Amino acid sequence: MTREGTGLAADSQLITSLFALIPIPVAIAEESGRIILSNSAFTDLFPGVQNIQLMPHHEVEIPGRGTYELETVPLNDQGMKIVYATEITNEVQLRRQVVHMEKMASIGRLVSGVAHELNNPLAGILGYAQLASRSDLDPSTAHMIAVILAQAERAGKIVQNFLSLAAKTEPKRVGFDLNDAIRNVMQLREYQENVDNVIMTTEFSDGLPLAWGDPHQLEQVFLNLIVNAEDAIDDMQRRPGSIHIKTTVEAGHIQVTVTDNGSGIHARDMARIFDPFFTTKEKHRGTGLGLSICAEIVKDHGGELYAWSTYGSGSTFTLELPIRNEIEIEEIQPIRASQAHSLRGKQFLVIDDEIHITELIFDVLARQGARIDLANSGVDALEHIKKKNYDVIICDQRMPGLSGQRLYRMVESLNPEFQHRFLFVTGDVVNDQTKRFFLQAGVQYVRKPFRIQELVEAIEKVLSRTQPQNF
Repeated sequence: MTREGTGLAADSQLITSLFALIPIPVAIAEESGRIILSNSAFTDLFPGVQNIQLMPHHEVEIPGRGTYELETVPLNDQGMKIVYATEITNEVQLRRQVVHMEKMASIGRLVSGVAHELNNPLAGILGYAQLASRSDLDPSTAHMIAVILAQAERAGKIVQNFLSLAAKTEPKRVGFDLNDAIRNVMQLREYQENVDNVIMTTEFSDGLPLAWGDPHQLEQVFLNLIVNAEDAIDDMQRRPGSIHIKTTVEAGHIQVTVTDNGSGIHARDMARIFDPFFTTKEKHRGTGLGLSICAEIVKDHGGELYAWSTYGSGSTFTLELPIRNEIEIEEIQPIRASQAHSLRGKQFLVIDDEIHITELIFDVLARQGARIDLANSGVDALEHIKKKNYDVIICDQRMPGLSGQRLYRMVESLNPEFQHRFLFVTGDVVNDQTKRFFLQAGVQYVRKPFRIQELVEAIEKVLSRTQPQNF
C-alpha cells in the first residue's frame, strides 16, 4: 500500500472512529430508508431499528431516557439521508408545565367564582341558623339548628381554604399556628379520603411555638405532601390507607412529619425526588414539580424538607422550620361596654344583590332597634344616599352593574365624610384587586359567611370612627 493509500485509510478510520464516538445519536440511511451506518449513541437509543420508515417522526418519548426530536436532512444527490436525534426533555417538560399552569390558572378562576357563589347562600344559612338558635326552642329543634350551624360553618371554612389556595398572593411573613394550617388542609381532603378509605390521624403538639412565614404557602406544601401520600397508597391498593401527621419540637426546630403506608420510594430515586420535573407518577397524575416547589418554599422559610422511605412499605416526609421566640399573635381586644355604640335609632343602608342577605342583615339590625333601608343594586343605593344621611352603609363588593368599589368612589366624590361609614360584607376578600382596594381605602369589611357577632362588632368599629364616644 502506498503512503497516500495509507493516509487515506488512516483518515477513513479516524472519521469512522469520530462518527462512532459522537454523543449525538446519528445514522445514515439510503433513499429506501434502510440504515447503512449508525453510531453507538443511535444504536443504544433505538436498538433493533434498521429502517427510518419504522421510526416515529418529530418527537418520541423513550421510557427512562427522555424525549427526543428526530430530524432528517439530505446527504447527497443519490438520496442518502442523515438522521439525528436531539434530546428535548427539558423543553417538553417546560412546555407541559406552561400548559399545566395555564390550566391551573383557569381552574383557580373557576374555583374563585364558584366559591363566591357558594358564600352567598352559606351566609344566609349560617345567619338564619344563628338567629334561630337564639329563639326559645325545644331540645330536639335546638339540636337540629346546632347541626345546621356547625355544618354551615364547616362549609364556609372549606370554601375559604379553596379561595386561599387558589389566590395569587404575595408572600408574607406573619406568626401563625402551624397546627391550624395543617387542619385547614385536612378539611380539604377529608371527603376524598373517606371515599378512598384512607384514615388520617394526627399527633399535634399542644405547646408548639408559633411558626414564622406565609401560612398559605406552607398550606400548599402540606397539601402536596398529603396528596402525594394518597397517590402512594392508591398505587399499592392497600386499604385502609394510613396517613399520620405529627408536629413536635426537635433540636430547636418545629418539626412536622407526614407518614404513609403507600408504595414507598425506590432507593435509586431517593436522591432525585426533589429535582424539578422528576416524577415516578404517570403523566396524568403529576408534572414532577410538586416536591421541588415544596422544597423551595421550605428553604425560603429558613427550613428543610427531607424524606426517608422503605420501598413497598411507605414513606415519611419531614419538614423542619426554625423557631423564633419573639413572635406574638396580635390579640383582638373585645369592645368594652363603655365604648360600644348602641344601634338603636341609627340609620343604616344595606346593599346586596342577594335579597336573602339584605333580609338577614335587616333582621339582625331591626332586633337592635336600628332603622334600615334596603337596596339590591349599586344604582338603587346611590339614589338612597343622595336623599338621606346614613350612619353606616353596609355594602356587598361584587354586584352586577355598579360594584361596591365603584359605588364607594362615587359616594366619596359626593360626600367625603361618607367614606368612613362604609362596611363591606363580601366573600371576595382573596381577590387581589379587592384586597388592594380595602387596603388603600382603609375600609372595614366582614367576610361571608359571617357570624352575627362579627357583623355587630364591625358596625361598632365603623360607628366609633365616625361618631363621638360617650363616657
